[in-house]
Amino acid sequence: MENSSFFQRNKAYIFTLLGLSLVGFVFVKFLMIMDWEYLIKYTIHVLTGGNLDGVLTPPDSGYKAMVNTAFGPNYEAIAPEIIRASNERQLFIWWVFVGEIAIFCFMYAFYGRKSAVITRPNDEVEVFTLFHRSIIWLNVFIIIVLIITGFNITWSLRSGGGYIPFILRGTHEVTGLIWFPIWLLMSIIAFKDIKLLSKNSLINKLVLPGKYKPMKRIIFIVFVAMGAGLLTSGATIWYLHPDAFTHAHYIQFKRALLYVHFGSSVLIMFFLMDFVYSALVAVKGNLKGLITGKYPREYLEQLAPDILSDIEKREGKVK
Repeated sequence: MENSSFFQRNKAYIFTLLGLSLVGFVFVKFLMIMDWEYLIKYTIHVLTGGNLDGVLTPPDSGYKAMVNTAFGPNYEAIAPEIIRASNERQLFIWWVFVGEIAIFCFMYAFYGRKSAVITRPNDEVEVFTLFHRSIIWLNVFIIIVLIITGFNITWSLRSGGGYIPFILRGTHEVTGLIWFPIWLLMSIIAFKDIKLLSKNSLINKLVLPGKYKPMKRIIFIVFVAMGAGLLTSGATIWYLHPDAFTHAHYIQFKRALLYVHFGSSVLIMFFLMDFVYSALVAVKGNLKGLITGKYPREYLEQLAPDILSDIEKREGKVK
């Protein structure tokens, strides 16, 4: 009985872990041409204070030293996979969207669309303050801009470049800088579990009301982790611009960061898709609440009692 109870409480985490493990195994084993032995050694080398240039063993000839300078060491280890990720795989990126949409279609078919019976539409409760709504919508808008301009960077390799791709690349970089404080604030206000650790009134007022269900907690963790990966890798790549000095010294490090950037961007799109599904499909009336910040009290009583309880405690209505 206890085992069954444990599974029921944690099945979202278990299924997510199994799913990611399966997808990761298939992708790494059959779809990548990365030299994992070299990449692991290089990562350990960097983490233990080694140089970032990727030269794990000194070149034994002038020719190898010249090749390292021109193309970076162990070109075959990471570079071909990066070229595939930024070129041919963009042809199949749409299947990522198809897969994510299929997941939400399954959720709709399995769970349906929730709705509340409202008899007192004027009895409303403020759930999201203007500050909350500003951060939520700015976060969504900026992610959409980053996705569009980010794809432009890779697709412009086929289009031959030009003025528009150049402008969009600059837009991507500037928007990434703007996103950092928004991502940080979104991570803070959406950190609902902190209320389990602190009863501070300021924290309770700043953080969004309610408790996380397992799947929503997973999505929050993915958003925070992938956002950190995107911002860190993007800022570092942007800072280490490939001029004559930095190219030879950091090219292998930048290749590894590029792969982190690509992977994080794909996973964070799931956060965006979940927001769209939750706002437009999963629960009737949710979009209006996200815009106005207010929900009918009956809506919260029937569909989100944890949120209503949090708000009432905050307002001192519940001892």
